[in-house]
Amino acid sequence: MRKNVATKRHKTHKSFLWLLCVFVAIPFLHAQTPALDPDKLVDQWFIRLNALDDWYISYDGKEETDAVVDRFVELYDPDAFHQVGPNENQIGPVVFHGRDGIKKWATDFAKQHVQLAYRVDFITQSEKTVQPVYGFKPPWGGIGAAVEFTAVYTNREDRKRIVIPGSAFFIFNEAGKIQRVRLYMLKDETAEIEQ
Repeated sequence: MRKNVATKRHKTHKSFLWLLCVFVAIPFLHAQTPALDPDKLVDQWFIRLNALDDWYISYDGKEETDAVVDRFVELYDPDAFHQVGPNENQIGPVVFHGRDGIKKWATDFAKQHVQLAYRVDFITQSEKTVQPVYGFKPPWGGIGAAVEFTAVYTNREDRKRIVIPGSAFFIFNEAGKIQRVRLYMLKDETAEIEQ
């Protein structure tokens, strides 16, 4: 009889230790999940956007944009939205949905521009300079970010060098993939850079 009581105590003790380990491990595992950093996520988007001009034309005359476009599109959730302003043939905002739609936008963008130099604007105050990325936490999870930027690029067709201010608004899911991005370019403030 004593042996059964001792065995039951031993099993109860083991169960208690196992439960204690589980409850201690859960917060530890949560703490190991890296927090989303809007600065790094936005920085990666600008790096890959600027890399959209790093493609070449093959010997047989084929435009080889797929590698840089695919790398850019990797940043997006499969069901993402990418919204831009209209071009000269459109009215109102233009929305590209899903990776196929965003791939179309990125491919067209890559073929239209060279010497891409988009960057988050600097702000200086009290002799300190930052490139602010304004972040927020949506109630559904993930993270949001907003930035002001300056775009400098050259039109591939006419070789005009352009500078234009803009802003971008991002929603990233919990995995750090873009769910939505909206770009505003201030066309009234567009200037041609004399070369």
